Amino acid sequence: MSDGVEALNHRLGSVHGQVREYFPFIVRISVALYDPKTDDIKTFLHSPSEGSPLTHYSTKLSGAGWLDELRRTRRARVIDALAPSVLGDQPHSLRIGAAAYKASYTVPVFDESSFLGFVFFNTDESHVFSERVTRQLDLFVKIISLMIENAFRSVTILAGGLHLLREISRFRDDETNNHLSRMSYYSELLARGMAADIGRDDDWVEHVRLFAPLHDIGKITTPDSILFKPGKLTDAEFEVMKQHAARGAEILSALIDSLSLEQVPYIESLLHIARHHHERWDGKGYPDGLAGERIPPEARIINVADAFDALTSKRCYKAAWPVEKAAQFLREGAGTQFDPRCVEVLFARNDEILGIMNRFVDESSEAAT
Repeated sequence: MSDGVEALNHRLGSVHGQVREYFPFIVRISVALYDPKTDDIKTFLHSPSEGSPLTHYSTKLSGAGWLDELRRTRRARVIDALAPSVLGDQPHSLRIGAAAYKASYTVPVFDESSFLGFVFFNTDESHVFSERVTRQLDLFVKIISLMIENAFRSVTILAGGLHLLREISRFRDDETNNHLSRMSYYSELLARGMAADIGRDDDWVEHVRLFAPLHDIGKITTPDSILFKPGKLTDAEFEVMKQHAARGAEILSALIDSLSLEQVPYIESLLHIARHHHERWDGKGYPDGLAGERIPPEARIINVADAFDALTSKRCYKAAWPVEKAAQFLREGAGTQFDPRCVEVLFARNDEILGIMNRFVDESSEAAT
């Protein structure tokens, strides 16, 4: 875990400790973030850091019943006695119910103009959220909101730099905004499905999505004669093309240094993505010939997500492949080119794959489902 994530979890834990000095019955505080591009509400932070019933979880806010109502009305909600009849039958509600919490207080959080997410308080006693208690908890919500905004300020600065680099790279390649959006959400899908098994948290999942579009940034250093060559590259030209992976990591490292963003959570994952997304599971990739689990997991994820979207997208030199044909290709490459677990996780979520494809459609897309 990066220093930035540890610090954020530590701060939430400290806030929780202060809350329990006043209200010892509050046994859990958690934060969920909202993604307006996808309408997803995603788990992010929680205290205590272990044993939360909701980690690596996301759902559509529009289908989340009373949570969506809280967003629309900007009102908090007290549930004095948690029960299935009150919570509903959504997966997140069932998990909270199974955790045997007795009551909850849910607060939607907004900045000046937009909805950010929710802060949740859960208790081991019923009927404890009096007006006095909720009024004081609202002060802690403001502290938590400021803590998150401060943590994301550096990420916002970085995202601005990444967006600029991304736009520069698009001038020199045929990648569309929709391609980059699709592969970043495929990457998030994979990261969320693998995070628990490899000991990563929800913050890592979010940063994999944020960093994914910069995987090929090093191509801005590749000569036009090679980058845009219509035919097959010669061996010498391919050696030049391969340099984009190491060059991309160098460019991003310089950006991080110049903006003093070393403490951004999981910043090392960004460098891993740029440098290692062409490594192969069998060790025959580049630039370092890493094999198997020596390849950073975020790079293995990008490798699969980018390949899947490239196969299912139309290019000037090929038609879009149907999903089943692309799935067959990736499965045949599992264990040699691709991480088998990544391939397995991707195609276990076919409905979500199709949802991403339909959300970010190229005008000339021919991919079949």
